[in-house]
Amino acid sequence: MAKMDRHVNDYSSQLERTFVLLVDSRANARGWGKGEFAQKVWPKDNPKSAATKWAAIRSRSSNTGRPQGVLISDAHRMADVLGEDLTYLLAMAKENARKSSQPS
Repeated sequence: MAKMDRHVNDYSSQLERTFVLLVDSRANARGWGKGEFAQKVWPKDNPKSAATKWAAIRSRSSNTGRPQGVLISDAHRMADVLGEDLTYLLAMAKENARKSSQPS
């Protein structure tokens, strides 16, 4: 059972990372800088806090050495800012994660 749990956790983390990469690339494609996108996603936060939050999600947190997880509410806000459906983005991320986990 522990082996299966580890696989699920590994895949879940991989799916989340793939989602973040997808969102980041789509924001870049729109010409938005990291801080600009973060401010659009979290408009009630001050710009520095929003940028710090996005940086922690995209890369490693200084506290844990791992990326911060993505809340469903944040993922929904990201999709809204991009003008895309969250389920579509998740389906794309799932497909990308599946492809990247296949042996070459």
